[in-house]
Amino acid sequence: MIREIRQYGDPVLAASAETVPEMTQEVRDVLTDMWDTMTANRCVGLSAPQIGVSLRLFVINAGGVVIRGANPEVLAEGAPVEDVEGSPCIPGIQRPVRRPRKITVRYLDEGGEVVEGELKGVAARAFLHEKDHHEGVLFIDHLKPGMRKLIQKDLDRIAGNRT
Repeated sequence: MIREIRQYGDPVLAASAETVPEMTQEVRDVLTDMWDTMTANRCVGLSAPQIGVSLRLFVINAGGVVIRGANPEVLAEGAPVEDVEGSPCIPGIQRPVRRPRKITVRYLDEGGEVVEGELKGVAARAFLHEKDHHEGVLFIDHLKPGMRKLIQKDLDRIAGNRT
């Protein structure tokens, strides 16, 4: 089921999400809704807070990597690179963000197994972006103050359009 994506200014996007203790059918159902919502919105990733669910769940379909998981962790990071990011929570705004090009990660997969591995490029960026959502951090929070100031009117407009 496609769910509504929460917009900038919604309190759920600024809150720390809860750890997922186990992969239940209810959790897998949320992951399926997230996948459907991500696909419908042509995103490369989505985190549960973006659909109003304060759990550490994420889905990614980026750079040939497909993940439906929970409780993402970063174990090691490579050198940072800058690339443009955006979010359906902040429509119409895309800006460059510095993130590691390569990361070593750990997460709980949809079957309840712990997975460790290496992600590179857009998959690494998507993993980090979605993990940030679990801490109430948006990609715009990584921007320098001058860049943030340039988009503040647009952010205020988005926050004002929330229902």
